[in-house]
Amino acid sequence: RTLFSALSTGTANCQHTPFSGGAPVHLLAIMSFSLRSTASFSRSRSTKNSSSGQHSLTTLGEISSYAKNGAGYDHAKEWHYPETSDGWYRIHNAVRAEITKLNACVAKLAGAPLQEWQVKSMQAYWKGHEKTVHSHHHHEDDLFTPMLKQRTHLPEKLETDHVGLVQMMDQIGEHVKNLKVGAPLPAQLLDLVARYKTFMEAHLKEEETICVPLMRAYFEPDFVAKLVGEVMQKLDPMVMGSFVHHHRDKAGFMQFMKQEGIPFFVWYLNFKGTRTKYRKEMETHVQAILQGKPAAKPYTSKAQLSLAMNCGNYSWQVPPGTGGGAAQG
Repeated sequence: RTLFSALSTGTANCQHTPFSGGAPVHLLAIMSFSLRSTASFSRSRSTKNSSSGQHSLTTLGEISSYAKNGAGYDHAKEWHYPETSDGWYRIHNAVRAEITKLNACVAKLAGAPLQEWQVKSMQAYWKGHEKTVHSHHHHEDDLFTPMLKQRTHLPEKLETDHVGLVQMMDQIGEHVKNLKVGAPLPAQLLDLVARYKTFMEAHLKEEETICVPLMRAYFEPDFVAKLVGEVMQKLDPMVMGSFVHHHRDKAGFMQFMKQEGIPFFVWYLNFKGTRTKYRKEMETHVQAILQGKPAAKPYTSKAQLSLAMNCGNYSWQVPPGTGGGAAQG
């Protein structure tokens, strides 16, 4: 099945999915692996994360030491672009961006009675962010962790961090749901969001350090692409919109399309619409909170969304083709 035919089918069904791999793009482009936490295999070293003092970072050992049942690990040469250009890094950029903006929003709202529009914007943005994260979990749990485990001894820690993160998200969600007009933002929410940001950023860094190299060493791009068909039409358009939007601009996303062999006109058939939807239904709320007044209408342009789009000054981004390392904290 070709990438274009799959994307065309998705467009017809109002379902949009970015992927990354060899020539066909695979789901790892838009998903993060399980967000979970505890001990890791001895194959990976564990170090203290100075930014949190709590999350223990697992680092990559020898690629060959992860082999399961004599699996080969010589496929890295088949991937025709740098690791940081992979869609896995790119979707992580979107997750990091959303958390950076969430953290900025709660900081902006702290210390004053909440207005009705502020409560509604916070609740809408959190709902969308939950969708982004849980969408990753669903596809990963069903397909991609089992895939990795076919050929590798995946460190246990990468499968258990999810528990702590989901618990933290549940707590944040309860606070956001219970925000009251005329009452101040709870101090506990500020603390929870800050800790969630630290934990999530450290976890995503682990995935980039361990899972991306293992995937590229142990699996052929075409093998990974075969798993995509059954889920390509199921991704929520809002998640796709976040992925597209957080490439900074159209030119940045066009580079990704060229890398993956996606015809330029698919931008107009598929990707542009999801980016517009995301800007209207998510980024507008960030802009409103940061500018201190409600949006008169949904925003869609870079000029209208300047505060939201520049939030964090792109410290959340690992630029494609670089050595990696988004700023944390």
